[in-house]
Amino acid sequence: MLIALILLSVALTIQTIYLLYYKKQIKDIGNQLSFISKHNSFKFIQTQIKPKEISRLIDLCNTLLRNQRELNQEFIKKSEEINATIVSLSHDIRTPITSLDGYLQLAKRSEDVEEKTQYVTMAQTRITQMTTLVDELFLYTKLQNPDYTLELEPIDISNVLKRRLFSFLDEFSRNGDEPDFILPESSIYIAGHESALERVCENIIRNYFLHGEGTLTIRYEEKENEILFHFTNLLKRSQLINFDKIFTRFYKEDPSRTNHSSGLGLSIVKSLMEKMNGFVHADLKGNQFCISVAFIKTEKGNKDV
Repeated sequence: MLIALILLSVALTIQTIYLLYYKKQIKDIGNQLSFISKHNSFKFIQTQIKPKEISRLIDLCNTLLRNQRELNQEFIKKSEEINATIVSLSHDIRTPITSLDGYLQLAKRSEDVEEKTQYVTMAQTRITQMTTLVDELFLYTKLQNPDYTLELEPIDISNVLKRRLFSFLDEFSRNGDEPDFILPESSIYIAGHESALERVCENIIRNYFLHGEGTLTIRYEEKENEILFHFTNLLKRSQLINFDKIFTRFYKEDPSRTNHSSGLGLSIVKSLMEKMNGFVHADLKGNQFCISVAFIKTEKGNKDV
């Protein structure tokens, strides 16, 4: 009986010590969490000796801390992007508005009809620039919505590209370099959306006028399941390209912003190509800059696009 009482006493003592130790561990975890929360610390919870249950609790707490820090970093990154966007938009919108006001003031003061007409024409150009910027912002915002989809159908991509090239006839004439293109003689159908395809072609050609020089060369490449178009041109002198950012929003090679570009053109191209299950790629070989777009090939009248 005495031995049993001794053993029971020892067991109770051990259990009491273990419970006190357990309590100490829980208190220590609480203190560490309090410190991390109060000081926004990047520390993780640590203990010297960890019972199985305590060890699991610490692992779960550290996982939550790790996830929260990743969310915080993402939030900071998004906040910085929003701030940069606001600054970029403020500059892009303010510049044409300022010059628009200036041209209208000059037109109002001028008594010469020809001179007045010239100022009004320049003011109209600034209005067009602002309209284009707002339009691109609206389209870019829509494309960022994952629920926004394009209804795809078989489209003759050659016809779309020819129409877009023809719409830039005046720009090519002023530039002094006609485009050099080789397109398929017969129709080639891809899975696409007509207005989206027109915007893709338009933005790539417009990018050439903004940042390229020399002749714009367009070549097509046909694969088993894909149709690719390669737009190649020389780069303007002293122009550097960051290929990690070229398809991101508001990226501009020209930090002076003298070309009145929104910086959204190629970002919109990338988003539209993804919506059409295609892709876009940029490459530089020597001083030859090339943008390649790839579409899924299909047949005319295919209902399963």
